[in-house]
Amino acid sequence: MQTVGLIHTLEQRLNRMQTVGLIHTLEQCLNRTQTVGLIHTLEQCLNRMQTVGPIHTLEQCLNRTQTMGLIHTLEQCLNRMQTMGLIHTLEQCLNSMQTMGLIHTLEQCLNRMQTVGLIHTLEQCLNSMQTVGLIHTLDTVSWLNSERQATHHHSILISLC
Repeated sequence: MQTVGLIHTLEQRLNRMQTVGLIHTLEQCLNRTQTVGLIHTLEQCLNRMQTVGPIHTLEQCLNRTQTMGLIHTLEQCLNRMQTMGLIHTLEQCLNSMQTMGLIHTLEQCLNRMQTVGLIHTLEQCLNSMQTVGLIHTLDTVSWLNSERQATHHHSILISLC
C-alpha cells in the first residue's frame, strides 16, 4: 500500500466533509455514551495537546502518555517493528496478525466498558466515505466482528454517521 498517500487521502476526505476529524466524531460518541478508560484518555490527549492532526496526535500520545492497554500494545508493536509511520505500522500489524488481534482487542475493550455500537458506527463512516486500502481493511474487520456478534444490541450511535 502507498501509506503516505492513504493518510493524505483520509485527511482530504475529512476536509471535504467539513468535519473536524474522525476523532472528533469519536469524541461525540464518547460524550453521549459516557465512555471512560482508554478512548477517553485519547480524547483527553487530543484536548490537552490542541492538535489538529489526529494521526500526529496519536503518535505523540504514544510517546508522552505511558498508556496501558491497547495504545501501549500499539506502541510495543511500533518498537518491535522499528517503524516510524504509525499507519504503516497498523497496516503491517493487520497483515501479520491476519486482520485479527489489534481490532479484536479494541472490540474486547469496548465490550468490557459495556459500550455498544462504536465499531459499527466506525464501519458505517468508512462505508459512506467509500474508502479503500487500509481503511477498507478496517471496515472489513469491523464487519466480520459485527457478524460474529449479530445477536448483540447496537445503540443509536449507528445514526451518528
